[in-house]
Amino acid sequence: MYIKVLIKLRFIIPFVVMTLNSFCQNSNMTKPVLIKSLNKDSLQHEFKTLYNLINTIHPGENMFISKKDFDNCYDSLLNSINDDLSILEYFKKTSYLLAKIKDGHTATDKSKISELIQNELTFPFSIYKIKNKYYISKTTTAYKHLIGSELISINGDSLNKIFNTIKNHIHIEGLNETGFNSKLKNFPFYYFLYNQSFSFNIEYSDSKQKSIKKTAIKGIKYSEFSKILKEQTEPLSFKIIKNDIAILKLHSFENGYIEKDRILAEKQISTFFNKIDSSKIPNLIIDLRGNSGGAPEISNFVFSYLINKPYYYFDYIGVKYNTVNNWKYLAQYPNNIEEINMNDTKPINNLNCYLETDSLDYWWFEKQQNKSNYYKGKISVLLNGECFSTTGHFLSLLRNYNIGKFYGEYSQGSDYSNSGLQAFILAYSKTMVWIPFLQFKMKTPNFIYDSKGIKPDVELEINPIDLKTNNDSQINWIINQINKSN
Repeated sequence: MYIKVLIKLRFIIPFVVMTLNSFCQNSNMTKPVLIKSLNKDSLQHEFKTLYNLINTIHPGENMFISKKDFDNCYDSLLNSINDDLSILEYFKKTSYLLAKIKDGHTATDKSKISELIQNELTFPFSIYKIKNKYYISKTTTAYKHLIGSELISINGDSLNKIFNTIKNHIHIEGLNETGFNSKLKNFPFYYFLYNQSFSFNIEYSDSKQKSIKKTAIKGIKYSEFSKILKEQTEPLSFKIIKNDIAILKLHSFENGYIEKDRILAEKQISTFFNKIDSSKIPNLIIDLRGNSGGAPEISNFVFSYLINKPYYYFDYIGVKYNTVNNWKYLAQYPNNIEEINMNDTKPINNLNCYLETDSLDYWWFEKQQNKSNYYKGKISVLLNGECFSTTGHFLSLLRNYNIGKFYGEYSQGSDYSNSGLQAFILAYSKTMVWIPFLQFKMKTPNFIYDSKGIKPDVELEINPIDLKTNNDSQINWIINQINKSN
């Protein structure tokens, strides 16, 4: 393949959010994020540029929305720019448009808004959605006693009403619903966009009391809540339980981007599989929950220990465009984008696709060899809505070769992804948008596609009490099933 840029590209999950004209506004506020500082004529021109960029490069633009419906959405939003806008208002319009594509790698970057609200008081709870109910999952020390409680309303608005508004601005893959929980971790950000209140009156249900309570709560600076969200988690870890169950936790595949990290990760993985092979551990649980993707090198390395024969990884990598000349200038890193050679591509699904690489040391399209000490025991795979991008690829390989039994929740990811490490800067507002220009398709001929993601064989949701106790009811259920079968 003669597109060297592909070697530089990786899978990334852009972080995005929120909402349109139906959001509440406080006219008395003078926050910079709410000042109408953006000229309507300039925004209209820029919005047209965004639309043209999407049409030019997005390889999966019409996978989940028709061209007609997308154009109607665009026209409506463009016509609604009939006055000067605030940064917040413009964010709502761009995020609404991009969320319509229903692609997990397509989003308006939220970092500018986040910076502007660092010192603003925001709603102090993370939310976790279970069976169409909303539970408090993370908060400040002052409100820790409320964790695990069902949150019913905020300032008179039901959680269903709030969620059904903000979800239209959140980038989720396809028709998936389980992936929203990964976004609701940052619910304070979303609620600020919904309603810029300084005070919060909530209704909640304490499961122990089995009654609905009302209380007023204090806000927290967004910068302080951001600290609560930060988690220090190793990309991978493993343990063995009673010499008959091994658990491999793959929290991320991002440890393959840098060579020294990749070498270390491969050494750790090899050590683990050598140990369970020599010890003849009969059961392996692969925990992929929370793994939003990363480098295919690590995904492929792990998979080579799980299959009993050679295999292929990618089927093709495709692009929609014929030339980069008309859009490359908008890229944040234009030097990472090289012109394609159309003579080296093959048309597949209306894309110009590469089926081979000219890089001597690259492996994406080459036959992969399984490890001689591949795992021969019983495999259980635990997944949830945060499983995405490269993790979806990994799951699709497992499903294609009928390896393991899947437990948990629908994944977001599948046997493809529209990706590529690239952001674009809109010239006037300096809004950053993430728009993929590559489509990666796995070589999985037996995989049955599902627009919701990859369905587990046994669906397991967490228990609300887990949020309070840190108990892991999902993995405990799997362990109990293994013990019963022994």
